[in-house]
Amino acid sequence: MTDLAFKKITIMLLCVSLLVSCNQESKKMDKVALVEKYYQAMNDSDYSKVTGMFYDSIRFNEMDNTRTFTNERYRNLIQWDSVFNPKYQILDIKEEGEELHLKISKECDRIMFLQGRPFVSKEVIRFKEGAIYSIDIVEYIDFNDSLWIANRENLVSWIGEHHPELNGFIYDQTKQGALNYLKAMEFYKNREDSMTDKERN
Repeated sequence: MTDLAFKKITIMLLCVSLLVSCNQESKKMDKVALVEKYYQAMNDSDYSKVTGMFYDSIRFNEMDNTRTFTNERYRNLIQWDSVFNPKYQILDIKEEGEELHLKISKECDRIMFLQGRPFVSKEVIRFKEGAIYSIDIVEYIDFNDSLWIANRENLVSWIGEHHPELNGFIYDQTKQGALNYLKAMEFYKNREDSMTDKERN
């Protein structure tokens, strides 16, 4: 083999290696871009975009609770969520093997009412054939469980006594259920405002 032929083969091998490396990097970037688009679609409550990013069914594993949604059931959940004006923010994102590990902040009217600050969690997203396969919430970082439960119980108890027509709002994960939840929070806040006004007088 001549020096010229050897140089040509070496250059070709380097080019192939570079192309493979670039392709792998592109795939990594695609995962991050896909997840960024997913959370933007969640902020926009864009059901069509969100479901189009999943492999087939929508799988959510929240600690020990595993839930799998059909597209129709997930559409109902997004409609419910959208009523509370959610804002999702990616605080951190890292690639570990074939997974993405994220720190996610979620703020919405319901969360701010129940704990007074955004809910922060660690999540793991898995992929299959270029689509999201599952989303696992593996740790609650900023979740005040005792405050959340106390505020929720106070709300449910007060609504049951003063606005029984809204009973069941806490379990109804439809758009109408969310609208009833908003009404319940508004009634409760107005009740607190009127009590404060009386104290001032």
